[in-house]
Amino acid sequence: MSPDRRQTPSWWRRQFLRWAMRRAPETQPIRLRQSRVYVLPTRAGAAMLSTLVVMLIASINYNLSLGYGFTFLLAGAGLAHILHSWRTLVGLEITVSPEGEVFAGELAHFNLRLNNPDQRERPALSIRDEHGHEQACVDVPSRSTLSVHLSVAAPRRGWLRPALIMLETRQPLGWVRAWSYLHPAVEHLVYPRRAGDLPMPFGQGGSAQGEGRSTGGVDDFAGIREFREGDSLRHVAWKSLARGQGLLTKVYEGYTSTQLVFDYAELPSHLAQEERLSQMARWVDEARQAQLRTEFILPTVRLGPAEDEGHHSNCLRQLALFGNAGGRDD
Repeated sequence: MSPDRRQTPSWWRRQFLRWAMRRAPETQPIRLRQSRVYVLPTRAGAAMLSTLVVMLIASINYNLSLGYGFTFLLAGAGLAHILHSWRTLVGLEITVSPEGEVFAGELAHFNLRLNNPDQRERPALSIRDEHGHEQACVDVPSRSTLSVHLSVAAPRRGWLRPALIMLETRQPLGWVRAWSYLHPAVEHLVYPRRAGDLPMPFGQGGSAQGEGRSTGGVDDFAGIREFREGDSLRHVAWKSLARGQGLLTKVYEGYTSTQLVFDYAELPSHLAQEERLSQMARWVDEARQAQLRTEFILPTVRLGPAEDEGHHSNCLRQLALFGNAGGRDD
């Protein structure tokens, strides 16, 4: 069977998933109640059940006392197995949160916090994605919290909602599979793909400012002024702040040209919308790494000029949500 056929759920499974996730997306933290933990035999369990039926028939036919005892002993172990696997999941509390930043075409990372408020341990918990691929297998000790990382493909910009997450265990004998589905109300903002081969617009066609004049640089100390929104925290006069003089910024002068203007309208007209956004995402990311002062212009918003981390993160956010990508108003 091809991988595509294996990843395509059957009609019965689709109907079951629709019923199981009828309350999705779920508010957090998610607590696994008794009614949402499902139990079914595995292939090994089905084979053991068939063997028990044959043993019971043989014991009845030949009146074998030892056969009866052995059959009911294994059946009792199977029933205990069902209860043990089911109790491994019941009562767990799960919280899912986005982690780090992600650009389109990369993997988005989420942090799953598994909280075990009970005295009993939770062994061999398997975390699987919507296709059934195992991403982690952990043991959660009693009265403790454990963090697990989940990776999800991010093919396009905008808000990414993780698809179905499954928690599963087959402990202690592997005869029974107990599982539960999660669909948390959490999102990860995906920035546009970093692409494009246009050079950084230093002083070209109005796309840069500061051609051959003194701007905020790092050459000579020029004085101190009041702190303004967008100023780098690296230039804050911390000693003056400690003396109670308020939040001040050190000013430097130098012959430099590091203030850039990234203007959506100035990009070549033959580029499609997504290509323009990808080009600007690459520029913003490079400017952030070089700590350059930039002004950012989209048809709907104008930011800066500034050079701090918050400014560049806000620029990437505006690119990700341009045109209301992901269907949410911000």
